[in-house]
Amino acid sequence: MPKKRGEKDRYLQIIEAMGEGVLLISHKHRVALANSSAQVMLGLSESIKGKRLEDLFSGPELEEHVDIVFKEKKKQTFRIQGYHNAIGENAILRGKGREKHYEFCITPLDEKYSVAIFSDITMLERLEIVRQDFVSNVSHELKTPLTAIAGFAETLAEESLTEEEEKGFARIILKNATHMQRIIADLLLLTSLDRSEIAPTMEQTTDRKILQDVKAYTQFKAESKEIEVTYESLDATILCSESLVVQALINLVVNAISYSPARSSVSVKTRRKGEMLEFIVQDHGFGIAEEDIPRIFERFYRVDKARSREDGGTGLGLSIVRHIAIIHKGTIKAESQLGEGSVFTLSLPVS
Repeated sequence: MPKKRGEKDRYLQIIEAMGEGVLLISHKHRVALANSSAQVMLGLSESIKGKRLEDLFSGPELEEHVDIVFKEKKKQTFRIQGYHNAIGENAILRGKGREKHYEFCITPLDEKYSVAIFSDITMLERLEIVRQDFVSNVSHELKTPLTAIAGFAETLAEESLTEEEEKGFARIILKNATHMQRIIADLLLLTSLDRSEIAPTMEQTTDRKILQDVKAYTQFKAESKEIEVTYESLDATILCSESLVVQALINLVVNAISYSPARSSVSVKTRRKGEMLEFIVQDHGFGIAEEDIPRIFERFYRVDKARSREDGGTGLGLSIVRHIAIIHKGTIKAESQLGEGSVFTLSLPVS
C-alpha cells in the first residue's frame, strides 16, 4: 500500500509541475482534479476541483466535446475562445480583442472520467493574425503604387500626349515610385532591427540636440499644414544612438502632424523620470479608438487608411519606433481619446 501511495503522489507531483492545464473531468461534467496551471490559465483565484464545467465556462461548447469523447471513446482536439467565463462567440462579443484562446485535447480515461489537457495559445493566435495582416497589407501597399505606375507608363507608351500631359504623368509615376522606395527602405530597416543586425553606436548627446534635429526635419511638413509645433527640452545628457532616436521622434512628430487638423498645435517635450528620460509628443488631433491602441505598433496597421495613404505614410513608422525603443531597452506608450488627440511617450534609459 505505501508503494502505491508513493506512486500516486509522484503522478500528482508530475501533473502539478506541468505547464499545460490538466483537468480530470467526470461524465457528469464535474472537475475531479485540476493542476495549478489550469487554475492560472482560466484566471481563477479559488480551487476549481469539484466545480461543474458550466461554472467555469458559460455555454455548452466544452460540455458537448466531453460528451462526444465519452460516447465515441476517442480523443477530441479543438480550440475555443474564452473571456472570463464566456466561451465561443459570446466571448468574442464580450471581450473583443481581449479574449483568450485555448487549445484542448480531451482523452477518455475510463467509463467515468476523461482527461483534458489544454494550453493558452492566445499569443500564437494573435501572432498569426499579425502575420496574415502583414502579408495582406504589404501586398496591398505595393500593389497600389505599382498599378498607378503601370497604368500611366502604358498611357505614355501608347498614347499621343501633349508635352504638359507627359510631364504630369511622369510626375505621378515618380511620386508612386518614391512611395515604393520609402516602403522598401522602412521594411529593410525593420528587418535589420528585427534581426539585431544594427548594433548602434551609443554616444553622449543631449535631448536639446535631438529635438533640434527633429525640428529641422519636420518643420516644412508642419508649416505646410499651418501647425505650430513647440519644443521644450531639459538639456539633459543621454547615452543613445542619436540617429535612431531622432528617427523615432521624427516618426512620432510626423504622425502627430498628419493626424491633426490644419492650424492646430503639437507639443514635443522631455521629462526626467527616475533613470529614464521621456520624450512626449502630444497632439490635439483626431485621436485613436481604444480598440485600435493595442495594434497601432504593428506593421502596416492604420487607424485611418485613407488619411494615412493620402499623406504619403508607409504604415511602418510606429513599428520602427517600437523597435528603436526595444534596442535602447526603453518603452513606447500611447494614450488617446477620439476627438481629443493623442500622447505618445518614448522612454529611454539615461545611461
